[in-house]
Amino acid sequence: MTLSYKFKKFRLESGIYTKRPIVDIILKNDDKYLEFGAILDSGSDLTTIPKAAADYLGLKAEDKEIEMVGYKGTGKVRQSKVTIIFKGKVKRQEETLSNVSVAIMQDPEEEDVIIGTAGVFEHFKIIFNDTKNINLTRLTNL
Repeated sequence: MTLSYKFKKFRLESGIYTKRPIVDIILKNDDKYLEFGAILDSGSDLTTIPKAAADYLGLKAEDKEIEMVGYKGTGKVRQSKVTIIFKGKVKRQEETLSNVSVAIMQDPEEEDVIIGTAGVFEHFKIIFNDTKNINLTRLTNL
């Protein structure tokens, strides 16, 4: 099955518009769910989620904080695992990945969910079509 998403237009602080590869996901832990429009980022190793989302989902994070370097600079994260459900545009069209490692951002101002390569990209054939759309096709030979 192939899930298709359109790039979404965002206005930057400078007033310039850009398009970002946004995928519709659900973060799930036990019986709790949160829906997000997440940035699919082939340049990010880790999937990152906001601390508020991790708290709501009741994720058990490792005690040890590690420093992560990102496009905004450095920040502290704690690692955990979560289920990610990629939602299709058609009802009941979805792909689920369980026990995906995530980095929980410790800065309360961080609000974005970034889907990185580790634990995600190896499960899909992903095509970024210029700045128009993204297609995710689940690989079956895993």
